[in-house]
Amino acid sequence: MVFLYITCKNQEEAKRIGRQLVREKAAGCVNIFPISSVYGDGGGVRETEETSMIVKTIDSKVQEVEDIVRSIHSYKVPCIASFSLHRLNHEYKEWLTSQVV
Repeated sequence: MVFLYITCKNQEEAKRIGRQLVREKAAGCVNIFPISSVYGDGGGVRETEETSMIVKTIDSKVQEVEDIVRSIHSYKVPCIASFSLHRLNHEYKEWLTSQVV
């Protein structure tokens, strides 16, 4: 199982990407929540409100998730970070796998 952390410009964009990932069976579930971001920009520091996503999928779908996100994301360089899970309860793992196969 893999979780991917992805940031988006707003909730609308995150929901659009999340729906596409689930529709195409690249992800079994997407959690969406608001965040505040602080980052460097041309020597300065910027602060902005964004929306982040946790995309739940399996190893073999990670590249597909990245490809879908890159094709519809508004950022030139979106953050798409993957985290392999050390442990996940068996029932959820079975459900998630059934959603992306």
